[in-house]
Amino acid sequence: MEKEITVIEARDLIQAEKDLQLIDVRSQEAFEAEALQGFINIPLSKLSQEIPNLDSRRRTLIICSDGDLSFQALKLLESCGINGQVIRGGYSDWKKIINR
Repeated sequence: MEKEITVIEARDLIQAEKDLQLIDVRSQEAFEAEALQGFINIPLSKLSQEIPNLDSRRRTLIICSDGDLSFQALKLLESCGINGQVIRGGYSDWKKIINR
């Protein structure tokens, strides 16, 4: 599985699959200001504490503001046996391409 997918691939996947684990690692303030439907907010600083509450069997997509924090989150999740994919360009690209 690729480590990264585009916002268009992510949108299509979210529409097609119902059992995805969607994680937004932006700050709580950023998430509350502009949340994406279906995503849960787990700021990167709190992710390690929340790992026991995540389902390692579900396909996981990770988003942040621009993609950088998502890779840090992915590395942490993978070290705990959870495979995931980063949404390339993060919320910034999502807003430009999907929510025009």
